[in-house]
This record gives sequence, C-alpha cells and structure tokens, in this order.
Amino acid sequence: MAGKPQLVSAFSPEYLEAVEERNDPSTAQEADTAEPWEVREDGGRYGLFHPWESWEDGDVPRALFGFEETAWLFRLVWPALGRERIFRLGGTPAAEGYPVETLDQTVGHLREFNPEAIFAAHLASYFVRTPRALALLLWLAGPTAQTTIGEILAELASSPERQLTSSPGAQPPNGEG
Repeated sequence: MAGKPQLVSAFSPEYLEAVEERNDPSTAQEADTAEPWEVREDGGRYGLFHPWESWEDGDVPRALFGFEETAWLFRLVWPALGRERIFRLGGTPAAEGYPVETLDQTVGHLREFNPEAIFAAHLASYFVRTPRALALLLWLAGPTAQTTIGEILAELASSPERQLTSSPGAQPPNGEG
C-alpha cells in the first residue's frame, strides 16, 4: 500500500484530516440531529448540547435560548428535523387540491398550498413513531394537561366504538349519539 498514510488511531490528526476530505452521505442531517440531546443552563441562558459537549469545554450550543421552557421545546423537536419527511406537498394541484404524498402514493389533498401543514404533520408523525418524544411532550405539558390527557385517554379506551375521526364528546352530524 505504498503512497497511503498509515493511520494509527481514529483520533490521530491524519485520520481526522482524511475524514474531513470525505463527503457526507445523504443521511448526514439525520445523524447530525439524532438523539441524545440535553438542555444545559449557564448564566440564565439555556443551550442545546449533545451529552459529550459542554459550555466548559468551549463547545457552542446547537441552539441558545433565554427561557428554559423554549429550550426544552426545541430539544423535543430537534431530532425530528433530520428525519426524512413522511409527507410531501405536490406542486401541481388536482381537482381536489394540492396532493399530499408519501413515498409511493397520494394520501390526501390540501385545498391551499400549505407547506407548514405538511411540516406539522411530519412533527406529529415523529411523536407518534417515537414514544420517548411523545412522553417528553406530555411531561413538558405539565400536571394539569397530563391529568386532562389521562381523562381523555380513559374515555377513548372505554369507548372502542369511538372513531378517531370524532372528538371525545362530539355528536354525529345528524344529532344522534
């Protein structure tokens, strides 16, 4: 192997230099935003860090906030930012509206071109697919919301005939129920 440098350690300057010359794969954004994340406080500021990063080591937080609650909300959604989007908004409207697409099919339509709705659905699907994130969301909601959520879940669980298309306590359009 003449001409190739011998890399003694993955932490050697030669290795790190060689890594920097490579291009990232298409999954790099997901790797960059993936768990784990922590919120750390310093002088009334709240930074978003990986566990191996710190203020003390001179690391710059990925995000910085003046309010702890805001930092936790961003910590909650940060891993979802790198995930491949489940939904896409088609650019050409059909008779029903703009197509909402998944990998291989159209699953619905939006009357208006609304990328924010598509991103919101992406975040909602992230919570549904990630139990830890959903639990953190409920934890951040606080005890009052958790109590109410518990009551709603109990009602949904005790009414197997209730469809997800109706809200708890909602009456059918014809008034029967």
